[in-house]
Amino acid sequence: MQKKTDPVIEVRGVCKKVKDATGELTILDDINLSIEAGSSVAIVGASGSGKSTLLGLLAGLDSVTSGSVRLLGHELTGLDEDGRAALRSGAVGFVFQSFQLMPHLTALENVMLPLELQGGVSAREASVRARELLEQVGLRERTGHYPKLLSGGEQQRVALARAFVTRPAILFADEPTGSLDAATGHAVIDLMFEMNRAHGATLVLVTHDVELARRCDATVTIEAGRLV
Repeated sequence: MQKKTDPVIEVRGVCKKVKDATGELTILDDINLSIEAGSSVAIVGASGSGKSTLLGLLAGLDSVTSGSVRLLGHELTGLDEDGRAALRSGAVGFVFQSFQLMPHLTALENVMLPLELQGGVSAREASVRARELLEQVGLRERTGHYPKLLSGGEQQRVALARAFVTRPAILFADEPTGSLDAATGHAVIDLMFEMNRAHGATLVLVTHDVELARRCDATVTIEAGRLV
């Protein structure tokens, strides 16, 4: 059982390699990292440095070539894709640059979806919780709108509500403002930090935005697949 004082994410000697037409390519090399509960950490680096790959490994979206990743006290290395998904269910939330909303679902239905997939929550409770989150992000009047009828900023706020509806212990965000204009991006980030503090979650985000990185408790810089 994980103790409250244990890191929520612990990475030891992680390497990630892939094969392409030219042979084997090392994406990440000898990564060591520890993230404490309730903290906010920015992963920064140039395009192609491996930061999004690292985020995927931390979240169990991908598997390491070698080394160890522990998420919420559980070793990911020996788990298959289904096992990692089961561990993430209800405990991990995601916000992506491309929003990744289901186009055939309304804003309300998109936010309810993680609860329905998680199971153990009635349709009525899922609806109540989803409406509460949409109200928190300022979209009470948009619950019945489909994504194509929402602006980029509104879609990302739906994505934020969806990420927090399961009350996750960790929120992973990959370039959350990458598809937004500067003003809208700042508003979304303010909301993300506000909600993260209110929910007491750990925040791990990938960003090119130096000002955004400075708002986090710590910054992790990657150059050519290695931590600096």
